Amino acid sequence: MSPPAPDPVRPAAGLRVFVDFDNTITVGDVLDGLIERFAVGDRWRELEREWAAGRLGARDCLDGQLRSLRGTWPEFEAELAVVQLDAGFAALLEAARRAGAELTILSDNFDRFIQAILRRHGLDGVPVCANHLEFAGDRLEPSFPHYNPACPGCAHCKKTHFVPRRDARRVIYVGDGRSDLCPAREADIVFAKAGLLTQLRAENVPCRPFDGLAGVAAALLRLPHEDHR
Repeated sequence: MSPPAPDPVRPAAGLRVFVDFDNTITVGDVLDGLIERFAVGDRWRELEREWAAGRLGARDCLDGQLRSLRGTWPEFEAELAVVQLDAGFAALLEAARRAGAELTILSDNFDRFIQAILRRHGLDGVPVCANHLEFAGDRLEPSFPHYNPACPGCAHCKKTHFVPRRDARRVIYVGDGRSDLCPAREADIVFAKAGLLTQLRAENVPCRPFDGLAGVAAALLRLPHEDHR
């Protein structure tokens, strides 16, 4: 009896897939929307301008912005309940499963917000690494467990989740913005859109443009065929 035909996707095993959250998995920037909705005064705008001009690190910017917000957790939950996910995210999760790839969300957003959104969509088992958030009444208390002093421009230094490399698995990174630059420069394969795509092209860093995660899922399933050409 002939042995069963191998799963054509299995040769892609040995991958780690890291995906940004805001404006990559979600439709729109969740954290920016929350800041605009719950900020008291215009201090958050001043911090944003300082960060955009390069005079303030991302951690100090986010810390100041989150501490300027006022609202109870139920009020934030109500806002998070309407967040939509990219229609291709489910396909990407399935493609990663078929490829034997480990998929992790890496975000400059905050764990409590992300987990609430994923839970609402039945996806609370997806691993998440993000900034941390506690509520004290109507005040927010952010913290930054993944801050890297050697990379002061980032609040969450996403590349530290795979640099230095722990094993020989190839790293795929999917993102859209400024907080994705550090990991994108270190990944083996990058899918980029929006500002990240523009910056990587300016730096001549190889990357693959994408519009939605369905395209990334399809590309992930094609990887074994690319590898064996």
